[in-house]
Amino acid sequence: MTNQLTDVEIALVAAEAGARVVRAAYGTGLTRHAKSGLDFATDADLDAERAIFEAIAAARPEDVRVGEESGEVRGVGGGSGSRRWLVDPLCGTLNFAAQTPLVAVNVALVDGADAVVSVSADPITGETFWADKQGAFVRRDGADEPLLPSSRSHSSTSTATARWIDPSWARSCSQTQPSGRRSVPG
Repeated sequence: MTNQLTDVEIALVAAEAGARVVRAAYGTGLTRHAKSGLDFATDADLDAERAIFEAIAAARPEDVRVGEESGEVRGVGGGSGSRRWLVDPLCGTLNFAAQTPLVAVNVALVDGADAVVSVSADPITGETFWADKQGAFVRRDGADEPLLPSSRSHSSTSTATARWIDPSWARSCSQTQPSGRRSVPG
């Protein structure tokens, strides 16, 4: 049974759940989990991804979830479906480990080739930036304010947002390399 929340609300709830985990772990002792080369994850990455996946699964159990740490998790019934939630539970793990407060929790939903919603929560400031087909917003203290591009921000913002929610990213994340490591486009 599908929850009555909208996709935007689910994305916001999920990203904010991950942000709470990251915020609680910020500045505490870290356990590192080697991924490849110099890349690593922390318990905060893993715990935040788990919190995000749980929030999404509670509301949309049939949807596929693709996480940076755990890869693809199929929805109820094992279908691959066109609806895919893309999750980077702690963007900036190295900054997080060095206690540099430049990190984000990212959640996006694509349906086939269409971007439905993308959310980037800053666990340190508590701000949550989100966009859907209606516009872009920042949530501060529970209130959403529209974000409007200026002549200085328009080209770089739209390019970065389009790249982050590009559906080809979801397809490439579910492909594995001979080493067993997922490929992630640069």
